[in-house]
Amino acid sequence: MKILMLCREPRLYSCQRLKSEAEKRGHSMDILDPNRCLLKLSSNRPHFDVYYQCNGKENCYLLPKYDAVLPRFGTASTQMGCVVLRHFVAGGAISLNDDQAFLRARDKWQSLQLLQQAGVLVPQSILAGSEFSAKSAVAKMKTPTILKTLNGSQGIGVMLAEKPQSAVSILETLKEAKVVTLLQDFIREAKNTDIRCFVIGDKVVATMLRHGQNGEFRANFHRGGSAEKITLTIDEQQIAINAAKALGLDVAGVDLIRSNQGLLVLEVNASAGLEMIEKTSGVNIALEMIVCLEQKYQLLNNK
Repeated sequence: MKILMLCREPRLYSCQRLKSEAEKRGHSMDILDPNRCLLKLSSNRPHFDVYYQCNGKENCYLLPKYDAVLPRFGTASTQMGCVVLRHFVAGGAISLNDDQAFLRARDKWQSLQLLQQAGVLVPQSILAGSEFSAKSAVAKMKTPTILKTLNGSQGIGVMLAEKPQSAVSILETLKEAKVVTLLQDFIREAKNTDIRCFVIGDKVVATMLRHGQNGEFRANFHRGGSAEKITLTIDEQQIAINAAKALGLDVAGVDLIRSNQGLLVLEVNASAGLEMIEKTSGVNIALEMIVCLEQKYQLLNNK
């Protein structure tokens, strides 16, 4: 296959691992920034052309036809990345994941709604309209309270308010800045840990327990968290699989947390990083992803 990865940072661990595993299996892979693409729709032919402009250059060139696309762009590139992804799929490429699933996962509130609708348990969460009183909204929650911006990643945009007054102050500030924010229960009994599952297709291929560093309530790798390999029960794995399916994702990083009410899904990531979970679990997740892409390609071409 000729594969395109949509990513702004080709040097990232995940990008290099996926490229390496793809090439070992005889495929070629380009890694390109979706923000440097120009999309063209022709009036007289059903072609979906894409032109690319390299950094610091005025000239652009027509990109070739790709068999498959791997979307790995960050939150700042979600809109353009999904538009470019849709363009390539319309032109005949397959993808892991598609643009609509990507958009669902990137909107934290919409993803929580879809998870709840699918019967997947999530922490108590609320989203208040811009004219709804911040004080009244916070009064509906327990304390401490977690506040999350809808489009953050790697723990950025996630805040902990120990007291109601602090939560009100933060929420009012974010509302003034027109940053849409949801409120969520703080799961104290989890003791600053959560579980990251990597789901590919209909199975959990790797799992790790993440620990927040020195009292940090966020256990993300980018916030200095550490991790250890763990094994979930079949029922617990099914929760992660159901979460990915609820959003229509082929590949997902599903974050779980143990609560007094049972295992809850915190969020689902459409382009989860590979570094920490590969090194912790010892699983070659990049290879698993390429194999999944191959299987999807073969299935499409055998129809």
